[in-house]
Amino acid sequence: MHLFVGTLYNYKLDGKGRLSVPTKWRERLGRDFYMVAVTVKGCKCITLYPVEEFELTYQKMQKGTENQKYETSKDFLRNAEEVSIDAQGRFTLNQRLKELALLSNDCDVIFEGNGKTIEIWNAAEFDKMQQTFDSNLGIYDLMDKVNNQDNE
Repeated sequence: MHLFVGTLYNYKLDGKGRLSVPTKWRERLGRDFYMVAVTVKGCKCITLYPVEEFELTYQKMQKGTENQKYETSKDFLRNAEEVSIDAQGRFTLNQRLKELALLSNDCDVIFEGNGKTIEIWNAAEFDKMQQTFDSNLGIYDLMDKVNNQDNE
């Protein structure tokens, strides 16, 4: 399994709403993929899903009552678009999803690897997201916290 890791700065959405996928991630993401406008901890971004991961995520949503499955799937699919990378390694962000993620043409963006997906942030939302984490906890503290919850 190859994971998307790291935080990449100095990327820019061009005047036509196009964005270059970081070279080191292009092959793993694939020529065709999905982008989804998401809200995490009150912060808005675009998440890029390789096709296989998008389909697995959709499958995971098929639990619960019919109404729960419908609501979850509907929200996920409503805010998703199929995308293809052009010969220059760029893709165009859908205007509606761009607005949902508080992105605009000619803005700077931050790419962040999130394991099986890639997140695209505007700087203000990225900073807001970073502030939701407890900077006093180290990675092992966080792992212990998660492992303790799993054992309860």
